[in-house]
Amino acid sequence: MLLNRVLVAALVVAVAAFLLYLAALARAALSPNEPYAASIGLTLDQCVAAQDSLSAEAARRYCLRPIPKRL
Repeated sequence: MLLNRVLVAALVVAVAAFLLYLAALARAALSPNEPYAASIGLTLDQCVAAQDSLSAEAARRYCLRPIPKRL
């Protein structure tokens, strides 16, 4: 009997985690904007390193600026 309760509790936790995961995916998919760095396939650090003419803070702001997603 106790084993059944433990299994049910574990199943409820697993389902809740999966639903949170799906909600995060839906939020990302439905968002109209994405950071510039992500739009060109770079990590934030890679994008900042590529901005030679800007200061570190200005390069970070540039790479984080939102732009419309490409479909």
